[in-house]
Amino acid sequence: MSKTKILQKDAPVLREIAKLVPIKSIGSKKIQNTLRRMKRALHAEEDGVAIAAPQIGESLRIFIVSGKAIAWSSRTKRTDGRNELKDLVFINPEITKISKKKKKVEEGCLSVRWLYGQVKRSEKITIRAYDETGKSFERGASGLLAQIFQHETDHLNGILFTDKAENIQDIPPAKNTTASGGAPLKAVVKFVFFGSSQFSGYVLEELGLIGFTPILNITSAKDPLPMAELKKFDADMFVVASFGKILPKELIELPRYHTLNVHPSLLPELRGPAPIQNTILGKGEPGITIIQMDEKMDHGPILAQAKVDITPWPDRYSLVEEKLGRAGGRILGTLLPKWVNGEIKATPQNEAESSYTKLIKKGDGLLNLDDTAEENLRKVMAYNTWPGAYMFFKNKKGRDIRLVIKDAKVENEKFIPTRVIPAGKREMDWQDFLRGNA
Repeated sequence: MSKTKILQKDAPVLREIAKLVPIKSIGSKKIQNTLRRMKRALHAEEDGVAIAAPQIGESLRIFIVSGKAIAWSSRTKRTDGRNELKDLVFINPEITKISKKKKKVEEGCLSVRWLYGQVKRSEKITIRAYDETGKSFERGASGLLAQIFQHETDHLNGILFTDKAENIQDIPPAKNTTASGGAPLKAVVKFVFFGSSQFSGYVLEELGLIGFTPILNITSAKDPLPMAELKKFDADMFVVASFGKILPKELIELPRYHTLNVHPSLLPELRGPAPIQNTILGKGEPGITIIQMDEKMDHGPILAQAKVDITPWPDRYSLVEEKLGRAGGRILGTLLPKWVNGEIKATPQNEAESSYTKLIKKGDGLLNLDDTAEENLRKVMAYNTWPGAYMFFKNKKGRDIRLVIKDAKVENEKFIPTRVIPAGKREMDWQDFLRGNA
């Protein structure tokens, strides 16, 4: 039996307002065949949670929510032990109640591969529809299910989630895993999170949007590790993202599904403490790698890896850090259930291709005006959070003034500061500084 194709965003039918299904025709051969094709298309996608009829080319007001999404959203299990319920069919759905309280949630779509963004959705809704037998029913929903119902209803009105989304990013499928293609799925995974940076905060935030919440969040790399407490938790796994401390082997091997690390480079390139800065400096491509940790620095086998498209490039550290952190959280969120289920194969890193970064020091921010304009511009971007790129300017009185370069540009192959902070003064425009000092 051939696979039913899921139409992509440029298909005209996705922009039409779908037609009502005559109630008397719900049991017809045409409608029942449409339902079978929709289910076949939905179940062919590992990450699919729901599908609307227009996505297979049928301008009909029908959507289907997969049984696994119902199970994961409600944490309900079948009596036979399988964590899956029957698919729910919604024909001529109508949202009858919707809460005023809304929340930004992470979304993707099987018809808009591989874009992701945050959409403001009502936290609770009530929906009325007909099932596949023509029986009318009404159902309330909150959280993930409410999000799915709103996403699919938009499909029936010719609206794609990208019409409403903010912070849209292109996250291609990672090696050895896939990215979520509908409203994100969540599963019950008990994990402890180790992260002490802004990068780790973005990773954790994205995991939360998908539905993963740590049983313990360790944010200080300076404090002693609570070994006794960690042993009592009986965690499925530990997750580490830019923690700032080497974990002992005993701790790494403690959870039943091991310890995973989210690293902001395409390992084995740029191991060590400063991968993002070195990527901006031109020593690698922006990307994310998920590894199973071992006792060596960024050395363990790779579980998933993906390049991350960042436009414009290069960009400032703070912005690159956020985009990589959020991409890492999304990729990890799609990987966790598969890793627990034994569906991910770990691949050893190629040691011959490894490279290492050093801890950034304050003096690294000093600009060498004999370097190319591009090199100095990249330094300004790489060190914009810390330590800050700086240079010395000899003023008209012959005194050297230390200038922190907050922004700059390249014109005619020349490096030109645009915003500076002179020592002891406030940030100002470069031209204003020159008027008083040149």
